[in-house]
Amino acid sequence: MPDADETPDETPDEPMHDTTDDAQNPVAPRTERPGRARGATLVGLRVVAGTVGIVASVALIGAVGLLPIPSHRIAVPTVTITPDPADQLRICPGALLRLGDESGQNANTPSSLGAPSITQGGIGADLTSQRLEVSDAGTGRGSSAPDVLTLPPAAGATLAGAQSQVADAPDYTGFAAASCAEPSGSIWLVGGSTAVGRSTLLTLANPSPVDATVALTILSSSGPVAAPGMSGIVVKAGAQRVIPLAGFAPDVDTPVVHVVSRGGQVLAALQQSIVRGLDAGGVDLVGGAGDPATHLVIPGVRVFDAIGVNKASGLADWDDIASAVRVAVPGSHSAKVQVDLVPQDATSHGSSFEMDVSSGQVSELALDSATDTDSGAVSIPDGMYTVVIDADQPVVAGVRVSTAEDPAAHGVTATSDTSAPPSDFAWFAPSPVLSGDTAVAIAAGPAPMLSVVNPTKAGATVTLVPSGGASRTLTIAAGGSASIDVAPGTVYLLKNAKGLLAAVSYAGDAQLAHYGVSSAGPVSGPIVIRP
Repeated sequence: MPDADETPDETPDEPMHDTTDDAQNPVAPRTERPGRARGATLVGLRVVAGTVGIVASVALIGAVGLLPIPSHRIAVPTVTITPDPADQLRICPGALLRLGDESGQNANTPSSLGAPSITQGGIGADLTSQRLEVSDAGTGRGSSAPDVLTLPPAAGATLAGAQSQVADAPDYTGFAAASCAEPSGSIWLVGGSTAVGRSTLLTLANPSPVDATVALTILSSSGPVAAPGMSGIVVKAGAQRVIPLAGFAPDVDTPVVHVVSRGGQVLAALQQSIVRGLDAGGVDLVGGAGDPATHLVIPGVRVFDAIGVNKASGLADWDDIASAVRVAVPGSHSAKVQVDLVPQDATSHGSSFEMDVSSGQVSELALDSATDTDSGAVSIPDGMYTVVIDADQPVVAGVRVSTAEDPAAHGVTATSDTSAPPSDFAWFAPSPVLSGDTAVAIAAGPAPMLSVVNPTKAGATVTLVPSGGASRTLTIAAGGSASIDVAPGTVYLLKNAKGLLAAVSYAGDAQLAHYGVSSAGPVSGPIVIRP
């Protein structure tokens, strides 16, 4: 029975006739049955509808994929704490010391050689000072003890301090000066000697309210020194320890000491003295040399009485009176080092030489290594110099310069039997780059000079504003240096000093000393605490 929606076929299909001539016998068009045509139409519509549905679904899925996916984040709670501004702190190393007393008794007990003269001052706030309460030298709370300088926080406030002392005792003569520095947890000391006739004391002062535990690393020309007791050294809060360096490193000509402190921060210094035969050969305080770096600058290297030094160099046991540079490589790779001696006087000639220093070792060369010394003439004449040290590995360094009175200048004819002339020496350490206006204390002493190095490509002019009196200016050429005499016992504010380096030096008959100038350390900023 036919479908109710379809019409029955009324005419049978015509048979197909083959022909050999299509032009004459065209093929008649095939007539489809109405029912089959309607079915094809329905199928086509379904296919189109399905295709459209698929396309629509794909488009919908794509559109959904483009929608932002909701995200849920849990904010981590944080707390920002802004510490109260801390006091500025400096500590002076204290009096020159000796082992034993003048009678030779108590040879293992340190004692003071008097008391230093301290110049101190605060700008923008009232400064207070307090002596450490305890010292191995028995100087606690007295005028020979290390002095702690404190300045309360205030906008633009800064402070400075420096000390000096003349030694005049059996086996101890000369002049020593040092800046009062910020305590630290890491201090490098380049200087000293424990060879025969040379004595070096390590002093550790802890101004903090907590105990400090100190570990030492000592480098020498043959490598690191290994000795018991170099770690776990306890420095009580408010106390000073005095340690003979020879107890760890005997007969070491060229020590370099690294002091690392945990707990309280400390001030570390070396005190070196020389005795040649029966003649005292000077004394000095060696301050921090800064962290290892590939570029170091030592301003204000002062040569004084070079003729007397040249004549004294021929005496027995006076080899170390010659000016020298000492370089150590703390890292694991050896270093190639270039040393430039640059005179402040543009009419003088500088010099340059290279040295190879093995990893973990110390090398010391004469500062005149690049000049001809066979003629016997003075190789480095009196004057002010800058020593620049460049290396392909981080190094620490220092320069030793000596002074000795020329016998002829005092009406004495030098002979082979002539007694040793009065002499002194000083260690010159690299200076840090100044961060801005900086206070400078000028301790009492002979003919103090402030030397400034300008490493930039533009000229600079600094202004020295004293605690009393008229201001003065000093102009430093680009890439050059300049010096100016300053008044002992005075605190200056060195203005427009950002990016420069500076140091203070002293020179007189058988007296020589030096210390660097540093800006105040950075103030603590906000602290973000996360769980």
